[in-house]
Amino acid sequence: MHSVRDDTNRKEIEILRILSEHREPVGSTIIRNELSKRGFLLSDRAVRYHLKILEERGLVKGVGVEGRIITDKGLDELRRSLAYERIGSILTRYLSLAYRVTYSLDDERGDVVANVMVVDKDYREYVMNILKLLKDRDLLPAPYYKIIDGEEEYRGVYAPEGRIIVFTVCNLTIDGILIHSGVPLILRYGGLVQFIDYKPLRFTELIAYEGTTIPPLEVFIYRRMTSIMRYISSGSGLIPANLREIPMEAYNEVKDIIDTLHDKGWRGIVMLGKPNEPILGIPVSMDRFGLSMVGGLIPSAALVEIGIAVDIFAPHLLMPIEDMEFIA
Repeated sequence: MHSVRDDTNRKEIEILRILSEHREPVGSTIIRNELSKRGFLLSDRAVRYHLKILEERGLVKGVGVEGRIITDKGLDELRRSLAYERIGSILTRYLSLAYRVTYSLDDERGDVVANVMVVDKDYREYVMNILKLLKDRDLLPAPYYKIIDGEEEYRGVYAPEGRIIVFTVCNLTIDGILIHSGVPLILRYGGLVQFIDYKPLRFTELIAYEGTTIPPLEVFIYRRMTSIMRYISSGSGLIPANLREIPMEAYNEVKDIIDTLHDKGWRGIVMLGKPNEPILGIPVSMDRFGLSMVGGLIPSAALVEIGIAVDIFAPHLLMPIEDMEFIA
């Protein structure tokens, strides 16, 4: 089971990796900047805390006011960790996040998986407009968001000066709800679904989750292969989505959960397939059915389409849904 300690380990291993890439001592500000490029949005204070822990363990050593260097013991720890990391995959992290979801359909409280995007503060209004457009077209898993401003911190995520951080609900939350309802599922693919006249037709691109270390949907976004804004205006376009397989015995249970989520304002279901039938042109395994959902990072994709630079960290963390606001 993935834990808070696992998250801490990942940050500290990345700090060791950064130090290993420098021959000279490195200060906390440079480390913070490097960490942000690698998906860890920490404040200087948080970086200093992790450095203190690493120094106490003998993995790094302080060099006066110049900063820290990695020790031989630190290099050994880094080598062991990287060997373990190579046998993991995106799929492992996704499933561990989904498993830790505590959101309850009954009282509508609890932890959800959140995606994080970082944009220039001047684009705040654009972000809100995009979120509302996506909500109105039923393209968001859940109609909730949170924004923190420059130099604010929330649950270990730090907003750089001049930028804002936007948290939205990841579709892995729905996977978590299904898992905790006793529904076993397999994350198969991330891809692009072609829509015509607002109806899903077929997957045009697919990347398997198994074994990959690169988030599939981010590949399509950064290559500018989506056409979400065209879909919003005309009903036709390519939407980032994913596909899971579920045993046919759970079909009625899954349908009931999706209906309940829909009643509570959740959306983003592209298609619920039938047992032993292809879904959106993709065959499913024997005695299973497919479930396709819009990728939760669709707000980032839409912003990229209109020319706004976005740093995407998805999925990134768990957070209480009660800390988020409703998209009006």
